Amino acid sequence: MAQTNYNDLEALEIAIQIEKRGENFYKQAGSLTEDQSIKAMLQELADQERDHAATFQGIYNELSQKKQDFDDAYLYEPEVTAYLRAMTESSVFPTDERLKEIADGLEDIKDVLAIGIQAEKDSILFYAEMTINARYVEAKDAFRRLLKEEKKHLVDLQTRLNSLQ
Repeated sequence: MAQTNYNDLEALEIAIQIEKRGENFYKQAGSLTEDQSIKAMLQELADQERDHAATFQGIYNELSQKKQDFDDAYLYEPEVTAYLRAMTESSVFPTDERLKEIADGLEDIKDVLAIGIQAEKDSILFYAEMTINARYVEAKDAFRRLLKEEKKHLVDLQTRLNSLQ
């Protein structure tokens, strides 16, 4: 039977992928606007997502060296597992394959900002859940740090969207 629950290493791996998709999204979105201030904001967000992925990768590498300490019997509650599966399947940020399809359907920068806002909300929910359920303090601390930054991203994007409307 396939494993249907997540441990901290798996959650970190998911977080790395979320951040990489976020970087790709913001990079590609930057090419859709001529507004230099919006371009700069999207590039800054892409850079921050790249930094987040690197942070998670470092913690993943550190924890994977302690893999023998992981108790295979340790599993998240079924409700948490179902939530995480739904989050990863909805991808927070679109996959590279879906990104092109989505980009083709964008009419203006407001659409880009709206997608970014929803993705940041989804990542906040994901990282909050991971903070609650992470077993290792290093993982909990990383998720807490990222939660703060994702909340800042959300405010930045919402403020920018409000200024365009």
